Amino acid sequence: MDITKVKIGIGDSVCDKYTGSCGRVTDIINDEVMLEPTIIKRGGLEVTEPPIKAKIVNLESNHIKRYEGIPSDHELLLHFGVEELASPGVVLDEARARATPCSCFTYKCKDLCWSKGIIGMLAADQQDIYCVAGKAYKDQPKLVERYTRFAEAAEEAHKKIEAMPKGRERLGVWLTEMSKELSKRAIEV
Repeated sequence: MDITKVKIGIGDSVCDKYTGSCGRVTDIINDEVMLEPTIIKRGGLEVTEPPIKAKIVNLESNHIKRYEGIPSDHELLLHFGVEELASPGVVLDEARARATPCSCFTYKCKDLCWSKGIIGMLAADQQDIYCVAGKAYKDQPKLVERYTRFAEAAEEAHKKIEAMPKGRERLGVWLTEMSKELSKRAIEV
């Protein structure tokens, strides 16, 4: 297996073909991945195995499963809050963001992507930087439906603060209005 062709991201589930060890990738260092500690049942007892390092070349290509978590309601609210401040995604963990493939969907002819290590959706220029490990598109009608409902709520909440100067007070009012709008749409955050 050519390691330059294997796309592994933090959060992916993988198996080492020589040791049989399987788990989620917690770190990527050069040509190795660190797998999360696992709990194994032995003789009726649960034993916690320590984190395991595995060479990327030893990973079974048919056992690599992409992390496919989708943003929760809380994460969507945070995204819209970040967007309300006219900010692109907020990078918390640069290395993780660069190493992790982006998850994307299309909304109103626009690619919306997120990555582990970043709060909020990525701006177009951020996608060029943080989606180098790839973009995973998956038909996600429930996510598009939730995003649409949040976008409608955010638009209504924004109308209530348009005349206010930017700053903390405006964000506080926006969060209050967003909460009201989400409640009207039976979204509990």
